[in-house]
Amino acid sequence: MQAIALCTSRLFAVDNYWGVRLHYGSQILSSLTVGICAYNEDNNIGELLSNILNEQRLSLGSEVIVVCSGCTDSTAEIVHEYAKKDSRVHTLIEKERKGKASAVNLILSNAKGSSIIFVSADTLPNSGCFSGLLSKLRHPNVGIVCGNPVPVNSSASLPGKLVRLLWSFHNHVFIELNDAGLARHASEIYCIRKGIVSGIPSEAVNDDAYIALETKKRGWLIKYEPRSRVSICGPRTVIEYLQQRRRVIYGHYQVRKLTGESTQHLMHLLPVIPVRVIKLGLWLVRTQNIRILTVFLLAELTANLAAIMDILLKKTHSQWCTLASTKSVVSYVAKR
Repeated sequence: MQAIALCTSRLFAVDNYWGVRLHYGSQILSSLTVGICAYNEDNNIGELLSNILNEQRLSLGSEVIVVCSGCTDSTAEIVHEYAKKDSRVHTLIEKERKGKASAVNLILSNAKGSSIIFVSADTLPNSGCFSGLLSKLRHPNVGIVCGNPVPVNSSASLPGKLVRLLWSFHNHVFIELNDAGLARHASEIYCIRKGIVSGIPSEAVNDDAYIALETKKRGWLIKYEPRSRVSICGPRTVIEYLQQRRRVIYGHYQVRKLTGESTQHLMHLLPVIPVRVIKLGLWLVRTQNIRILTVFLLAELTANLAAIMDILLKKTHSQWCTLASTKSVVSYVAKR
């Protein structure tokens, strides 16, 4: 009888434990904060807010926080107009541009929701994008769910081909690592449980990579939801493509130094999961046009060398230069 009673108490404890975790999971959908960091995004911010408020089916208890960081265009005015019409929209103004990390920290410290969706200001989520992210976050061991960035760039130009190859590979890597429970990155849109990460270093360039690795270090899983698509516009010139890759790769080196963990960049993953990285490299060779792949690899090498030089020269990218050709996602989507 004592043995039965002991087993029963243990079962009750297990049930109670998972009940608490699952109860917490159910709370995720009851309140949501959407965080947007914006710097001179008047071409897209209105369309993005309309998308979030009308197509993503936010509950009345949700909120949208837009941090307008040192904007010199009409971004803040557009957001204020939306805030007048919908009480869920809130504007936080930084008079001076302090970098994206500062804006992310403002959202983390002001968010009231039990979960936070970070979405880039120059993107447009597809219908049902948010619900797909939140659905996977119900699992009690999942701390972050990432969406699937889909470039709208034409494949007729060389930059367009490079952008499409890059994000196609990004998608494939995420799927492979997601299935193995090894994902360690976020993306242009991701959802995180509030409280896992309370802030990021002010100098952090790749805020999503930093948050993902800190989440991973705390024992949470990172999952990928490929059906939660978000339209993005990649660079439309080779120069801007190299500039963007240089900054991102610099950010990966920086995050590895800040966290002591390898990011989801193949060069950094090679010592950690060499067999998987080799398989991913073979997938590239097997599926891509050899000429475009050669240019792509040369561009990655160039960007890596430039990023290493930036590190040696102690250059910072915390306030990066805006790439004008990446700010046309609304016009591209409208043409479809």
